Amino acid sequence: MKPFLKKNVFLLLTFLFIFLLFQFNTLFKTCILNGCLLFMEQVFPFLFPMFIANDFLMNYRFEELIEKTIHKLFKPIFGFSSLTSSIFVLSMFSGTPTNAYLISNLVKEKKLKKEEASIIVSYSCFLNPLFLYSILTTIFFDQKIVFKLILVEYFLNFLIAFTYRKYPYAERKKEKETILSFSQLLPKSLKRSLNTLLLILGTILFYLLLCESLNLFFPNALLNCFLNGLLEATGGLLKLISLNCSLHLKEILASIFISFTGFSIHTQIKNILEEEHICTKPFLKARIIHAFLSAGILLIMP
Repeated sequence: MKPFLKKNVFLLLTFLFIFLLFQFNTLFKTCILNGCLLFMEQVFPFLFPMFIANDFLMNYRFEELIEKTIHKLFKPIFGFSSLTSSIFVLSMFSGTPTNAYLISNLVKEKKLKKEEASIIVSYSCFLNPLFLYSILTTIFFDQKIVFKLILVEYFLNFLIAFTYRKYPYAERKKEKETILSFSQLLPKSLKRSLNTLLLILGTILFYLLLCESLNLFFPNALLNCFLNGLLEATGGLLKLISLNCSLHLKEILASIFISFTGFSIHTQIKNILEEEHICTKPFLKARIIHAFLSAGILLIMP
């Protein structure tokens, strides 16, 4: 009965969606065009160069540099392996879903176990700091609020990583690995990153269309903003600009959207990791906990 019910519910929702497409075709066309513009202005310029940079850093043994420096601090605190430290550091600066892209490639190259990858992706989920700073400054004109939200985001990821400090991260055996030449690495990296970016674009457009559909049924501005933020974090954050509510409530909502990251990014990460059959349940659990903790911290902070 459950599969039958599930199938028919999705059929009904699909027909409803098709009806809305015909009924509000101009609205949805504008939504898709705005989504493509958002991708080209806010997503592609941040992700594409970081995908390429990550491939080059890992190819030319960035891990060895981290092992001699930051890893000496991270290992006693978090119990990281040198490779885990490298992933964590790169994720802090490049953001998500770049972390999933990097982790998936390492599993594919048999440098990382699937079980480890499932754990690491749960706490290496940072929104790109440049993107986060640029969008938060359009919502909050007070730099203190912007940096407070970013620091809470980073602190809680460190806290989640700390809870896994007893996880048995495996140190790889020191083996001589082939370093690809520039002419070999560049086309491989370009093909891999562009395929991933195309998948990300499609996911973003789908969730933006879903948000636009919900807007037709939920006219209440606050509820509308909250639902949009849960589905697509960027869309929710942008709606905070025009939301008529207290500044403190905007801070709490922004922290929830940033911490949970939105189902759009959840889907992007799942699609990227799916090829290597990496479980994403720890990631979902960590995002829910992160969202509740960040909201709680912002609720009691002045």
